[in-house]
Order: sequence, then structure tokens, then C-alpha cells
Amino acid sequence: MSKIMMWLFVLLAWIAGPPSPDRAAEERWDVKEGYVVAKEDGRVLAVRDKVPDRHTPLNRILEEAMPNAIWLTVSPADYHAVEIGDHIGISIPNGAINQSYPAQTAADVKKLNSP
Repeated sequence: MSKIMMWLFVLLAWIAGPPSPDRAAEERWDVKEGYVVAKEDGRVLAVRDKVPDRHTPLNRILEEAMPNAIWLTVSPADYHAVEIGDHIGISIPNGAINQSYPAQTAADVKKLNSP
């Protein structure tokens, strides 16, 4: 019976095939722009897409944004220059990102005009 189940699984995986490269590229976030959803202790939390309701709980925002959220450790000037809801440009000088969720890195940010 287990051999039948194994072959059935292989057959289903073969039929489904690999994910579409176009869809995978569409879902990837380049971490060059985002929206501030939280600020604490010299860090800002940015997500890929704008959150329509400012009163949405942070845990729900993170669930819906997964995997597109990142904590950015920023300079005091950058920290005070942006507010929750702002559209920001993100520059990661050393290019290193801790791939936890949310991801974490040091960055420079600047407020952008909303699209």
C-alpha cells in the first residue's frame, strides 16, 4: 500500500510541475521601497505593500505580508524623519540581510512621495 501512495504522490508532483518563474519573480520583494508599519528602539518595520487600515494589529499585518517584512535599524535622523504609514526608499549599504521573519538589517531610509 505504501508503494502505491508513494507513486501517487510522485505522479501528482509531476502533474503539478514547478512553480511558474513569472509568478515567483512577481512575488519577490526587492527591498528597495516599502511602507512603515511600526517603529521601536531605533528601528522601523517596513512591509512591501501599503496597509489600508492604520488600526490593523501588527501581528495581522505580519501574517498578511509574509514573507515581505523587514526590521530596519536606522540612524536617529532617519528614525525621526519617517512615520508609520510613510512610503520609504530603503538602501542597505552592506547588502547583508538576516533572513529571519521579519528579516532584519541595518539600512538608510528616506521618505518618498506616495504613488
